[in-house]
Amino acid sequence: MQGNKLKVFIQEDDKLLQKRIADDLKEYNYKLHFFSKDDSVFDLLKFNPDILIQDYYKNKVINCYQWSFPY
Repeated sequence: MQGNKLKVFIQEDDKLLQKRIADDLKEYNYKLHFFSKDDSVFDLLKFNPDILIQDYYKNKVINCYQWSFPY
C-alpha cells in the first residue's frame, strides 16, 4: 500500500473545516473525499474506503483496510 494513495472518506459538512482538514492531511499520501454527516456509514463502506473519518476532531476513525471479512 505504500506506493498507492489511500482512499480516505471524511464526513464533514462545514466547508471551512473541510479546508482545514485537507490542509492538515496534505503531507500524507491520501486521496480525500468529503461526504455529509447525514450520509450512512454503511452506504459509504460500500465504496471500499481505506479510512473512514466520522469526526476528525474527536478522533472517530475507522481503518477499513485492517478489517478482515468473514467467509
